[in-house]
Amino acid sequence: MNRAPSKNILRKKKAVVDAHTHVGISPRFYSQYGYPYALSFEDLNLRMKVLGIDYSVVFPFVDSRYYEYDNDSAEITTTTKHCNFPYELENKNLLNEIYNIFPKYSHKALPFLMFDPSRETEKQADFMEGLMEKYPVFGLKTASTYIQSFISDLEIKGKPILDLVRKKELPITFHSSVHPKDPWAGVNDILTFAKHNPDIRVCIAHSARFLKPALQEADKLENCFVDLSAFIIHCRLAVQNSKNIAVPGLRFDADYEDPLSVMFKLAKTYPDTIIWGSDTPFNYWIQKYHTADGKLIEDRLDCRYDEESQLLKGLSSEIRTKITYTNTMRFLFGSKI
Repeated sequence: MNRAPSKNILRKKKAVVDAHTHVGISPRFYSQYGYPYALSFEDLNLRMKVLGIDYSVVFPFVDSRYYEYDNDSAEITTTTKHCNFPYELENKNLLNEIYNIFPKYSHKALPFLMFDPSRETEKQADFMEGLMEKYPVFGLKTASTYIQSFISDLEIKGKPILDLVRKKELPITFHSSVHPKDPWAGVNDILTFAKHNPDIRVCIAHSARFLKPALQEADKLENCFVDLSAFIIHCRLAVQNSKNIAVPGLRFDADYEDPLSVMFKLAKTYPDTIIWGSDTPFNYWIQKYHTADGKLIEDRLDCRYDEESQLLKGLSSEIRTKITYTNTMRFLFGSKI
């Protein structure tokens, strides 16, 4: 289905666009007593209204019923009990909720479909193309850490998905990692993909984990953007010297005790690259997960639902417009916008 109506509306008036939100459920997070584990599209719209956000890029949650997880180990297996291929149920549910259950809010959504770059990619591509014939879709997203799938597979096993992306002129958002025990979603692997595919617009999520060489490289690439999703909790991880953030010698130099100053400095340093996203509802991250070597990690990071948007309001109107609209529109629709 044509995306032109939403594109034309966005062109007429500068808006605040949240480039990174999730709607759906995660049975895995719920079974592990984690949080968050669910958010409805209706509730996302209530948040947007309260926080002054005009439009949101919306993804499903990060896991799929196609995968089976062992809470006591790092093992992931697959099953066709609920899905015939990755994200079949989740992608269909997302679009059904936006366009069929809550059509009165649907004009505020810019849905992205989730995909697995390694498994059953031809089936995924065929299914996603079928969904796109019925509903407006604005991009794709992968969170390969959580499904233990390799970004580096996308150009080989994932070719059917790339063919679809090119056919529909869609952007891709990538979950990113710098953790030494995460071989799946490395920031540098995303940059390699962006360099190999200059015709595809790429967004590296989570501030590229503040990895300065990666931020510099992304800034040189016309097709590469970096979003600030879950910014406050990532600043707190930096203060803790977490392995989920670039090590001090390679970290973007800033005062991470003061997230507003970090956001300002990033936006000024890379003015055409940074886009804003809240990662709602993952402004909180209270979860357990396994690294590639089987080590169980438990995190508790708290950030109120309104803190990310309040931080944004601390910037000048010029910078806000740049990172919530101008750069975001280029990522979503390309230079032709």
